[in-house]
Amino acid sequence: MRDLMMLGGMLVFVPLAISDALAAYILWGWTAVLSPVYYVWGFMQGVRFNLIFAGISLLLLFLKRRNTRPFKANSTFLLILALLAHSMLCALFSYPFNPFNAVLSEQFFKSMLFCLVMFWFVVDRHDMHALLVMFGLGLGFHGVVEGLKVIASGGSHHVSGIPTSMMSDNNHFAVGMVVVIPILYYLYQYSSKRLVRYGFLAGFFLTIVSVLGTNSRGGFIALGFVGVWFFLTSRHKLKTLLLIGLAVTTIFLAAPESWFRRMDSIGQAGEDSSFMGRVVAWKVSSAIALRNPMFGGGFHALQVQHVWEQFKYSEGLLGFVTTPEPDLLAKAAHSIYFEIMGDLGFFGFFLFLGVFLNSLLARYHIKLLVRNAREEYAWALDMADALMLAILAYLVGGAAVSLAYFEVPYMLVMLMEMLRQYVRNEMAGLPEQLRKKKRLP
Repeated sequence: MRDLMMLGGMLVFVPLAISDALAAYILWGWTAVLSPVYYVWGFMQGVRFNLIFAGISLLLLFLKRRNTRPFKANSTFLLILALLAHSMLCALFSYPFNPFNAVLSEQFFKSMLFCLVMFWFVVDRHDMHALLVMFGLGLGFHGVVEGLKVIASGGSHHVSGIPTSMMSDNNHFAVGMVVVIPILYYLYQYSSKRLVRYGFLAGFFLTIVSVLGTNSRGGFIALGFVGVWFFLTSRHKLKTLLLIGLAVTTIFLAAPESWFRRMDSIGQAGEDSSFMGRVVAWKVSSAIALRNPMFGGGFHALQVQHVWEQFKYSEGLLGFVTTPEPDLLAKAAHSIYFEIMGDLGFFGFFLFLGVFLNSLLARYHIKLLVRNAREEYAWALDMADALMLAILAYLVGGAAVSLAYFEVPYMLVMLMEMLRQYVRNEMAGLPEQLRKKKRLP
């Protein structure tokens, strides 16, 4: 039945994509974050949904079927391009017999290509809002489905992730869901139809429930960070406090006793064998980077057995931390920072940090641009804040998971740049007296 529904959907989506370049681009992104192949079991499993819409989008771009403003090189575009080029070189100069290089370099290239061509598809506020809706209906769909399962099971359902996506285990899934929570809240605020608004609000709460269902401690820390940031930066603190209160109530009602026991173990990280095993992986990752500071060891070098054997007793940058005997078998890096460091070297690590720090600076720049027109551009500030919080959630939650090549944060970084470009152009067209007006309180 699911396959027939997906076939019917494709009979609608493909003609829609061919007729409109933005629709094709949105469907390209939607099939990437949703991973629809996970939800079909029969004859549609072999269909390359993402490749179909990527091909249509790029063909329409080549045929100039989208009216865009002239492209200007900017720091975000150049940093992402530099990171992509460097990662390809790292795969080329990596340790031999690395089975992850071919697969991950192809996946990362496709993800970055989506980001780099965004300038030719996303033009105005309507387009940016449509892209946020795509995240809400893609990532948010997973959160709604899993959140409903947790509630229906009385809290006993364990969310294990989406195996056909980057969110392949419970910890990865938790971080992905925390990333989309600020976006769902923004869509609740700025959707014009009441039914749609309440739909996104329901998705907001169900996604929180889905994070609880993962039993992920890193996801819980990232969720707590998002809640505190929401309150401290909100212009409507009473409303935000009410929503946070409802979310906390949801936690206490939906979470089983086993969840509370696991979260309580956060304070005993030094005695937790799972956490100390991650520190061992961080040592090895940094040791690989120290040996190969320019190109690292290649994609997921730490998970290649012969590389692990070579470095597993190295102290790296964390020699001051006492850790147990390393495992015999290679393991994941368990941190976006150490993952990038070991895979792409220190040069790639600083490019990676530059991509995200530059995005946070872009949000600050947007705030400066609209400081004299806050009422007219409150939506731009709120969108920038939602994007920034989603990115920060990834940077906090990703500290303990191997999710460095997750496509969504890079998409959000590029969308932040699109917002900055749009606001800058809008401000340039405002009357001189408005641009020089005293700052509003």
